Amino acid sequence: MLVLCAVWSHVHAAQDPQPYRVGVEDIDYRPYQNGLNGGFEGFGRELLDAFARDRGIRFEYRPMPPSRLLESLLHDRIDFKYPDDPDWHGALRQGYEIHYSRPIVGYLDGSLVPPERFGRPAAEIRRLGIVLGFTPAAWTQPIQAGRVALMENADFSALFQQAMTGRVDAAYADVRVARAQSQRLFGSPDLLVYDPGLPHASGHYRLSSIRHAGLIEDFDRWLAANAALVSRLERQAGLLDPPGSLD
Repeated sequence: MLVLCAVWSHVHAAQDPQPYRVGVEDIDYRPYQNGLNGGFEGFGRELLDAFARDRGIRFEYRPMPPSRLLESLLHDRIDFKYPDDPDWHGALRQGYEIHYSRPIVGYLDGSLVPPERFGRPAAEIRRLGIVLGFTPAAWTQPIQAGRVALMENADFSALFQQAMTGRVDAAYADVRVARAQSQRLFGSPDLLVYDPGLPHASGHYRLSSIRHAGLIEDFDRWLAANAALVSRLERQAGLLDPPGSLD
């Protein structure tokens, strides 16, 4: 009887592995992902779920404010962070050995203005709007110098309304996300337009971990072996044709 119980326990553990905690953003960031209302869906979820299925592991997604994600990773409250980029909050990462996956999907964070304000110089931007928790890295220097005031908004609807009514001179957000949110909220993807002449930043989303370097390496191998699947998921999410250049 004891032997049977031991065998059953071993089989049950193999079938129900201990989940890895993945910290994700609790915001609507479609077309990349949507972490509102305690859930997690979209490209990021489908990609990580596909990897987990192939490797026989489980991911437990924990949506939280973007501002808490890095701290949670550094203090071992989550096993993985997605998305991540080593350039985000670089000073906070010093002294920690964080392991990053290979690039997964590119992003372009840009300055967005009403069409009639397109082409104006950066010196005319005095008030910059963002969604709460978003860091406008490309504007760090003028913000720190006091030349640009940062105006935070609870969501994209409030951000767009501020920009359209002139309460901010420009909005700063991921260009793909801004277009998707503009279409969803206002019926047009071009309510605000990306101005490449204003500060912008580009990079790639990655999966990161402190404790699980081996799984990060395995994830890299899986990405390389499943490039066609990754491209299909990107295409389904509308992530293959970014507006602007991901330089």
